[in-house]
Amino acid sequence: MMSHQAGKPRRVLAALAVVATLPLVLSACGGASASDAGAAGEVDGSSIVLNTITGLEPQFQQYADAYMEAFPDRKVEVRSTTDDAAEYAQGLATARLSGELPDVFFNVDFLADTLATNNVTLDMTKGLAEGKLGDLDEESFLPQFVGQYRPLDNPDQITGLPVSADSVGLFFNKTAFDKAGVTEYPEADWTWDDMYRVATEIQTKSGGSITGLAAPLADGTAQIVFGPVIQAFGGTVYDAETGKSGIGQPEALEAWELLLGAYGTASGPYTTTTDDPTLKFDSGNVAMAIASRGGVPGLQETMTDDNWDVQVLPTIDGNSTAGGGSYGLSIAQTSKSQDAAWAFLSWFYDTDTGMKVAQEVGGVIPPTDDGIDNGIWKDGTPPPASIAIFGESARTAVLLTQMPGSSSTTMSEATKKATQEVLLNGKSIEDAFGEAEQTVNDAIEKQSK
Repeated sequence: MMSHQAGKPRRVLAALAVVATLPLVLSACGGASASDAGAAGEVDGSSIVLNTITGLEPQFQQYADAYMEAFPDRKVEVRSTTDDAAEYAQGLATARLSGELPDVFFNVDFLADTLATNNVTLDMTKGLAEGKLGDLDEESFLPQFVGQYRPLDNPDQITGLPVSADSVGLFFNKTAFDKAGVTEYPEADWTWDDMYRVATEIQTKSGGSITGLAAPLADGTAQIVFGPVIQAFGGTVYDAETGKSGIGQPEALEAWELLLGAYGTASGPYTTTTDDPTLKFDSGNVAMAIASRGGVPGLQETMTDDNWDVQVLPTIDGNSTAGGGSYGLSIAQTSKSQDAAWAFLSWFYDTDTGMKVAQEVGGVIPPTDDGIDNGIWKDGTPPPASIAIFGESARTAVLLTQMPGSSSTTMSEATKKATQEVLLNGKSIEDAFGEAEQTVNDAIEKQSK
């Protein structure tokens, strides 16, 4: 299964570099847009430092080159540090204390609160209201993606802007369906019951040689999958008002029962070997998988002999179960070149300039309504023929839940342990995830002291 492993920061930051391998096309570099023109005279001759993670440095260098081609009198120096989340956050906190923060820098959903707490990131709400992003303002962005950059203690602030509206869909391999003798392909109105029913039929008719559905829970750490399912049942992964996790509450237990119920029927037996290539969608032996749009370029390269496509994720009780997440860009609270930083972001987030380059170079889906509707992200050569569904998924996506400090890592470890306790040791779902909830809440309480 391909998914955004939110509970494993090291893996997440490295995975963000995967979509950086698309061909470079700089057709959008020629000249300023209307939103840039007003700021041009104020920042010509300016210089800013843009910091990102190591894996994304080549991609961001291309953005900087495009910007400097459009504005020869401006300079953007790209630097990179590390792909390790803890080291990255610590490096920025240290730079804050020493007065050496970059002007603009990479941010990510699960680090945003930590960086805000450490006074690293600028509150961008005033600048957005003053038109520093040209024609775009706070309302231009998909609200749930902007919400990931609102500090838990100051939710009226915005300390970063998402770069891509990354969400998941249901990938399906028509070739595998046909081999199993099943012709009922996923539809937009499917429920999870439909998905499980067809996946089970595929495994039964193929004698187990084709996996109907890549295990949706994987090793128990994929909050991008289990979070929306818990919410669809009326539960919460983390409630900011109470400061508690609800992964052991009755509504969440319904979600765990559904997710764990895939094993042995829709998804085959549970295995701790999550990297087994035969269990991955690109093997050709898996009929369906929940995965993010970021996996499309890789599949286009490896699945050249299969007829595959995507569909919106099935619903539960009419509720979307599409998960999502983002990385973003922030301005340093201490930057002495904030006008120049805003000018760069104004160019970068414009659908016709920087965002056009980002779609061509980085495979992003613009996090704005205009970008989703009018961007070029969906104009590539199939497969998948139905790539436009990721626009719908982005608008309805349930995003990763912000949690205090490192408690999201504790969540990942606790849900993995609970999954294994149920599937390998026969512990009840209620007991296993009740213990997991207690572990997470203990960690949250420690963070608050």
